Amino acid sequence: VQAFLKRAKDASSRNKAKYGFGDYHSYNEMVQWMNDVEYYYPHMAKVFSIGTTYEGRHIKGIKIGNPIHRTDKRIIWVDGGIHAREWAAVHTALYFVDQLISQYGVDPQITSYVDTLNFYIVPVANPDGYEYSRSDISPQTRFWRKNRGQQICKKDRWRRERCCGGVDLNRNFDFHWGETGSSSDSCSEIYQGSGPFSEPETRAIRDKLLSPELYGKVDAFITLHTYSQMWIHPFNHQRNSVPSDVNDLEEVGKRGVKALESVYGTKYRFGTGADILYPSAGGSDDWAKAKGNVKYVYLLELRPDEEEWDGFLLDKRQLIPTGRETWAGIKVVIDAVIKAQRAVAPGVSPSSPSQIQQSQFRDQQLRTDIQRRLDMLRLSHINSVRKDRNRNAHTCTLCA
Repeated sequence: VQAFLKRAKDASSRNKAKYGFGDYHSYNEMVQWMNDVEYYYPHMAKVFSIGTTYEGRHIKGIKIGNPIHRTDKRIIWVDGGIHAREWAAVHTALYFVDQLISQYGVDPQITSYVDTLNFYIVPVANPDGYEYSRSDISPQTRFWRKNRGQQICKKDRWRRERCCGGVDLNRNFDFHWGETGSSSDSCSEIYQGSGPFSEPETRAIRDKLLSPELYGKVDAFITLHTYSQMWIHPFNHQRNSVPSDVNDLEEVGKRGVKALESVYGTKYRFGTGADILYPSAGGSDDWAKAKGNVKYVYLLELRPDEEEWDGFLLDKRQLIPTGRETWAGIKVVIDAVIKAQRAVAPGVSPSSPSQIQQSQFRDQQLRTDIQRRLDMLRLSHINSVRKDRNRNAHTCTLCA
């Protein structure tokens, strides 16, 4: 483990936008880091907002991809933190961003990913809930699951008024909404909301995935949760219900589990959520498969296993290993997307080893030239700011 942590630190050091991956951070710190990534790598990173939360926060994500190669790229979508208390899922999504950036031009496999595909990564789908869960150490606050939506007041059986707020966002999508595994009681942890897509956070995800920018182009939808160590594929609203291409989902998913387990031996269960966990309707993954027209859809419940009573309090020392093993599994999905793309359009790749080498050499030269020019412009700007204002306007606030 220590040897890996050193390698991970060395790899991360290649990313000029520094981030402490061995610790948990605030939402503002995460957004600042994504902005830093865009600043240092403007040719391959772009921060975007998919909408605003109930409390007015922007739901930020980052797009990673090399636009030089193609304009009709297929898309991988990753999100985390739709449940507020699942901090390790948020960290893992950010770890994916770092791998794509820090290994580009170093690892041929990662370089191919960024050149061939576009990655849309939204690390915190529920910023209000996430920040609320960080605001106090009391169990009621730290283990908050829902968003921070409007409070609803009603009389209980003893005529006492009860007021509860928030919606379970992963019960609020329009796929068998309001059926199994959800509740119409606003005080329940699995409150489904007043109707499908009643919440701004779920509408933001829906609208982004159905936008002309993404719809029909997303080949993989990965949503990260904690905990239980499960790799889940649709459908989850009832037992023994699967999509027509379940064989493809199972084949790729099982290989992903095997790759994940090969890193540290972490054991995962595989299947639909209804079959290996419990039925639950209105989930984002089921909706992405049925309504979003996405091929490979998976929900991952990360470390620790389901026997741990304090699983939402994952030790910081497990964050980087969790990110690394999960990334190993997700790479199997990415490889499947690229393989399918090349089968449909085999002409997208050079046809001979010599052509591949020449193309890679030209690409590396171009990337080096672009980076050199950007570094020169940035240095010139920084020197100018120092001279005129006697301060550095680009201080790194997250170096760790």
